[in-house]
Amino acid sequence: MIDKLKYRVEEKIGCKITNRGDCQLLSNAILDVVGVDISYNTIRRLYDLAPRTKPNKRTLDALAMFIGYKNYVQFTQDYDIIGKQNSTNKIYKLIYAADKRQILKTIEKTKNSQEDFTEFITLLVRELFHDKNYGLIDEIFKLNALQYQNFTYSELLHIGNCIGLIIRKQEFSDMRLINNTNFLHCVYLTFVDYSSLNGYYGQWANHIFKQKHHDEIRIFCSAIIELRKFLNNERINFHQEELIYSNQLNPILCSRLLSLTILKNDKINIDELLGNYFKAHSKKSNLTDFSFELFTTSILIKNVALMAFLIEKLNFKIEYYYQKSHRNSYYLMCGFYYKLTKQKLKEKEYMSLFNLEECRYSYEEFITVFYLIYSFHNTTIEADKREFKERYFKAVKNLDYAYFNESFLTHYFEENAH
Repeated sequence: MIDKLKYRVEEKIGCKITNRGDCQLLSNAILDVVGVDISYNTIRRLYDLAPRTKPNKRTLDALAMFIGYKNYVQFTQDYDIIGKQNSTNKIYKLIYAADKRQILKTIEKTKNSQEDFTEFITLLVRELFHDKNYGLIDEIFKLNALQYQNFTYSELLHIGNCIGLIIRKQEFSDMRLINNTNFLHCVYLTFVDYSSLNGYYGQWANHIFKQKHHDEIRIFCSAIIELRKFLNNERINFHQEELIYSNQLNPILCSRLLSLTILKNDKINIDELLGNYFKAHSKKSNLTDFSFELFTTSILIKNVALMAFLIEKLNFKIEYYYQKSHRNSYYLMCGFYYKLTKQKLKEKEYMSLFNLEECRYSYEEFITVFYLIYSFHNTTIEADKREFKERYFKAVKNLDYAYFNESFLTHYFEENAH
């Protein structure tokens, strides 16, 4: 958003800020227009003409006031609204005109502009899905501008979640997208739909696994297929344990493979396995992503030793916004651990931090099952117990995983129950 503010300031002053003279000119203009003295050195740092530092609130407010806003907060709020309106209007016009060449040309142009490209693509593709124009979506995801390597992981999550929700409600049989490698990376591998492993998502995994895709895609699909087996009370056939130490795979995929290793053999030495795993990835600045799948897995199989290791050893910290959902799952795991070990104050502390609405969309229904189990055991009021039990049965019916039966609900927190 700061870059957008800088661009708007350059628009108003009528030139690019490329040297000391431009910085002095802008400094004088800000002083004349809004009466705030911002030194040219501050402007040099802001425009990367000197070693950059994070601009303070006073500087951002002054720049926002210079282009007609009350402060920087108002600029960000207004820009979001206007930006979305402009993108939406542009998309509607493009789709109405039904000019494929113009749509593809506009995508390339928007990629190189100051607009929010991720939001533009998300809105455009969603509209094309509504129109069932899968052929054009296939072409869009083959553009160089849409290559998944060009997006940050946070941007990929935004694209994957927004488009994934459409696919969940509007299943389709067009094989072009399922065979489009870049579409798979941008959508299928980021919107991991745990509510539909016995539905469209699992069916896709079967089909994609048989194709000649990149190794990471096939490994991902194999992991989905094996997890589905476990949830359906079938035997896991996972033999790629060495991949958990890979430095080439996505960290969350590594954590999913580690979870499968544990699901396959719940008698495994957790301390040794996790010790080796985190040691292999110890050079990473943040191990949060490498732990993500373990939080729900530990609850799924009620593995107290796994929970204890993660609570004791993991230095949990958030570096990116998307990791808020990681932390949320961690809070839930901690709440279960402290209830299982009868530490009521700690249990209450962590369950108060957990928020079901902060779960990832594609995990929400799955995690809701755990939350209902906790809620069922956390009340002594029979009417409430009946309500939570009814909601549990409704949730597991939608999921259709044999692992989630009545016994799993009623006996979860009993000693020696599994």
